[in-house]
Amino acid sequence: MTKDHKPRRGSLQFVPRKRASRILPRVRNWADAEGLLGFVGYKVGSFTAILEVTDKHSRLVGKEKSTHATVLEVPPLLLRAVRVYLRTPYGSKVVGDFSNPDKIPELTSSHFTRLIMETQPALAGFPQKKGGLVEVGFGGDAVEFAKTNLNKPVKFSDFLSSQTFLDTTAVTTGHGLQGVIKRYGVPLLPAKTEKSRRKIGSLGTWTPKRTDWRVAMAGQVGYHARTEYNKEVLLSGSGSGVNPKKGWPHYGLVKTDYVILKGSVAGPAKRPIWLRKTTRPGRQTTHQVKHFIYENEVKKI
Repeated sequence: MTKDHKPRRGSLQFVPRKRASRILPRVRNWADAEGLLGFVGYKVGSFTAILEVTDKHSRLVGKEKSTHATVLEVPPLLLRAVRVYLRTPYGSKVVGDFSNPDKIPELTSSHFTRLIMETQPALAGFPQKKGGLVEVGFGGDAVEFAKTNLNKPVKFSDFLSSQTFLDTTAVTTGHGLQGVIKRYGVPLLPAKTEKSRRKIGSLGTWTPKRTDWRVAMAGQVGYHARTEYNKEVLLSGSGSGVNPKKGWPHYGLVKTDYVILKGSVAGPAKRPIWLRKTTRPGRQTTHQVKHFIYENEVKKI
């Protein structure tokens, strides 16, 4: 006798599956750490990394393994202002943006601050001239930090410090309007099905006389804001040593600072990516990088 139950097709974790409102999502939570808590980079491309396993709990300790790695270019950010918030019973309210730290009013326990920084995509490997303003969290005395760094470039090395794991927030690659087969992975109907096979068998019961929101239907696929936690930093540096001979497809050449993360990162090339100090630290194991392989080209960095 067959089972009368099977797991649903498609995850309900992200509802509704609609397009992101902006290409660089807003970061809603910052880590409880010191210093600059976030940075903006641009996705360059990916390749194969050969790593040596250093985790003593792994069966592969001391051996090499290959994994996917992603390169991000992280040109310096310009500190433009300090934004002061006031906590109220109706939510946080903006007191003002202060480009002169000496004019910031006296802060109390009901206040908190964020840094307003400007991105510099013109320094990256693709020809986008105009940057944008982003709000970045800061752990510690943001006013004192602004006094010494206002209108000055803040490098990625100032943000990374001793961090070996980061969170990434980005907008995924968009695929537009798609049907239920591609969007939710429902099975094809039998060949003799009336009108179409690439649809669901039923929209639901006669009573209640409405379609439940859990029913798989056609709609937007991709271009969603997504966050990944605890991405391992394999390597960071500056210069063009990470570039392959023919350059990166759909991007160009890395000209400024870069960071290499273990695994994949959401979005296509040139997509702005939020890098944030991890908010959910767990058991974190690191690897020692041997070399990278891209299109049969071995690079030792």
